[in-house]
Amino acid sequence: MRARRGIGRVFAIVLALISTAASGQEFPVFQSANVLIVSREDLFSNSVLGKEILQLEQTEREALNEEDHQMGLRFGEEEKRLTALRDTMSQEDFQPLADAFDEKVVAARTEYDVNYANLIANTEARRRAFFGVIAPVLAQVMQRYNATIIIDRRSALLFDRNLDITRETIEFLDKAYSENPDMITQLGLQND
Repeated sequence: MRARRGIGRVFAIVLALISTAASGQEFPVFQSANVLIVSREDLFSNSVLGKEILQLEQTEREALNEEDHQMGLRFGEEEKRLTALRDTMSQEDFQPLADAFDEKVVAARTEYDVNYANLIANTEARRRAFFGVIAPVLAQVMQRYNATIIIDRRSALLFDRNLDITRETIEFLDKAYSENPDMITQLGLQND
């Protein structure tokens, strides 16, 4: 019984010391941050600047696909000619022609693969550059709302839909782009 009273007194003294120390200590006061939500994908795909980038990328893809198609047609014709020649030539005379054709096909495939990889890399670089170029517009939106952070909608687990300012940000971005069409040249693109 005495042991319990002794532990109780020690516990009371420790609590008194902690509360005395805590009352003299200042704890930081956190203010709630004004958080805004946007959809990065919507900013890109629904803004005028983003649509122009998407159109350019579509044009580049179509040009590469057309080049690949034309190359396939040329190689198909050349293969037909070689097939016709095979019956009229000796194996020793024909083999160098066949080897040269194979080398051309392999070289063309390699070039296509490099061009396709460059197309993908350029697409990804433009999208990263897009968000760098629109950063001043996002900063203006933050100032307007006295916000401390803008979060991508995909990163938010749950949020009040009133915090989503994507549509308004697109309007800001379109206005900024109409006033400064050189924004597109900052991406390494040309405005036609």
